[in-house]
Amino acid sequence: MINGNIANNLIMMMSAVKKLVMQSDPKKDDNPPATQRYVLAIDLGSGGPKAAVVSDTGEVKSSAAERVPIHILPRGGAEQEPGAWWEGVIRSARKAVSESRVSPDSIQAVSCTSQWSVVLPIDENGDPLMNAVHWLDSRGARYNREVIRGFPSIRGYGLSKLIRWVRLTGLAPTRSGVDSLAHILFIKNERPEIFRKTWKFLEPMDYLNFRLTGRCAASQETVIPMLVVDNRIWGSTEYSDKLLKCAGLEREKFPELVPNKDFIGTLLPSVADELGLPASTRVIAGTNDTNASAIGSGVVRDFDGIICIGTSLVLTCHLPFKKTDLFHTITTMPSPLENRYLMMAEQLTGGKALEFYLNNIVYADDEFETGPMPGDVYARADSMAAGTPAGSEGIIFMPWLNGTMTPDENGSARGGFFNLSLGSTRRHMTRAVMEGLAYNNRWTMGSAETFTGRPFTNFRFAGGGALSDIWAQIHADVLGVPIHQVADPARTTLRGAAMLAFNKLGCRTIEELADLVKIKKVFEPNEANRPVYDTMYGQFRQLFIRNKRIFAALNG
Repeated sequence: MINGNIANNLIMMMSAVKKLVMQSDPKKDDNPPATQRYVLAIDLGSGGPKAAVVSDTGEVKSSAAERVPIHILPRGGAEQEPGAWWEGVIRSARKAVSESRVSPDSIQAVSCTSQWSVVLPIDENGDPLMNAVHWLDSRGARYNREVIRGFPSIRGYGLSKLIRWVRLTGLAPTRSGVDSLAHILFIKNERPEIFRKTWKFLEPMDYLNFRLTGRCAASQETVIPMLVVDNRIWGSTEYSDKLLKCAGLEREKFPELVPNKDFIGTLLPSVADELGLPASTRVIAGTNDTNASAIGSGVVRDFDGIICIGTSLVLTCHLPFKKTDLFHTITTMPSPLENRYLMMAEQLTGGKALEFYLNNIVYADDEFETGPMPGDVYARADSMAAGTPAGSEGIIFMPWLNGTMTPDENGSARGGFFNLSLGSTRRHMTRAVMEGLAYNNRWTMGSAETFTGRPFTNFRFAGGGALSDIWAQIHADVLGVPIHQVADPARTTLRGAAMLAFNKLGCRTIEELADLVKIKKVFEPNEANRPVYDTMYGQFRQLFIRNKRIFAALNG
C-alpha cells in the first residue's frame, strides 16, 4: 500500500507532467483561445476563387486557391464557366477550413467578395443558362449606346437620359459596354431564348451566396453595375422603375435587395457538410472586390488613396459624398461602410497586361517552343525590370489591351509597344509593361485629385502586383509620392471580406480595421528618375491622343 503523503506527491507529479505535455503539444497551440473568432472569406476573382480562414485580428490562418480560365471570344466577348466557379469555391474553401486547424464552431460566418460587372442568368431552378458574361466583355456596347442616345447629345448621351441616370445612380451606362447593364442587354438582344428563360440576373458574389444559402438576394452595393437601383440614399433597397423602363427591362428579373452588409441566411445543410462547417454558420451579404480590397488594405479613412493591381487596375479612396465626373469616367459607388462612398477610377486591364505579355510573347505555346512558364516567372520579370534603366531606354508600353475606362473611356483603344529599336530586348519590354501601367495611374491620379478636391500624398499598394518591389518603386518614381506596400497584398480582398463580417458581428469597429493591416515597406520617389519619367509620361499621353482615329478605324 502507498501512504497518503506518497500518493499526494504522485498526484502532484502527474499533474505537473500532464501540464508540461499539454504546453509542449503542438496541436494544443493550434486550438484558438475561447475569445478568438474566425470567418471563412471567399474571393471569386477573374483568375479563379480563393478562400481563407481569417481571425478577428486580421491574421490569415490558411488559404487556398483554384484557377478558372477566361474564354476570350470574337467581337469582344469574354466569358467564364459558373460550374468551374462553384467547384473551385468548394475545393478551395474546404481546403482552407481543413488546413486552418481551428474548430469549425469558431468560424462564425462566411463572407463572399468577387469580381463585378459580371452577369450570370439563372432559371427558376437556380441553374445557369449560359456562361457568365465577364467584365472584359464589350459585346453589349451597341445596346448601351442605343439606350442612352438622345437629343441634345453630350458625349453620345441624350441630355435628359444622362441627367436621370446620374441623379438616380451616380453613374451612366458605359459606351464601351463593360458594365452589367450592357451584358444584360446583349443577352436580351442576341440570346433572346436565354433572356426569356431567365429568372434572375446575378453578379458573382450574389450567385455564390445563392448557392451557399438557397436565398436569391443582393444589395445596393453588389448590383450597382446593373444601373437600375436608386442610389440617392445609402443603403437603398429599391429598384428604380424609371431606369428599368428606360433600359427596357423587367423588375422581376432582378434579385431581392437587402441592406448592405446584412445577413443573407445560414448555410444549406448539404453545403455545410461539404465545407465541414455547422449548418448554423451565417452568410453575410456580398461585396465587390474593389470595396473589399480597399478595406482589407486598411483604407477606411476618407481620402486615403490605394492602387490595386490585380487582373484589373484600380485607383480609389473612400469619400463622404456621392459625385460623378462623366468626362473622365470617375464616379462613386456605395461602400459597405455606412454612409460612405468609394471613388471608382477603374482602368480596366492591369496585371492582366503583364500576364498577357508573359503568356503570349515570352512563353507562348506555339511553334517557337520557348518551353513551359516556370514557377518563378514573376521573380524573373522583377529581376529583368530591376536591371533595366528607368524609362526602358525610350520604349513605351500602351496597356489598353481591352480599351480604356478612366480617365478617358475609349472602347476602341488597344495596347502595344512603341519605339522598339534593334537594340531593344525583352528586358526593356518587361520593364516597359510595368511602367505603362504606372503611367496610366499617373494619368488617372490627376483626374482623381480634381474629383476629390485634394492631392494624394501617398498610396497604399495592394493586389498581386504589389508583391513586386520594383513595381512599387516604379510607381513611387512615376507618381512622385511614397508608395506604402501592404503586407500580404495578394490576400487583401479576403481580409477585407472577413473584416466586414467581423464588423457586422460586432467584433470590430471600422476604426480598428486600419490598424490591423501592416505595411511591409515604404518606397520613396527617386528624384533622379523624375526627368525621364516626366518626359515618358508626356509621350504616353500623346500616344493615346494621337492614335484615337487609328484605334477607331481598326477596332470601331
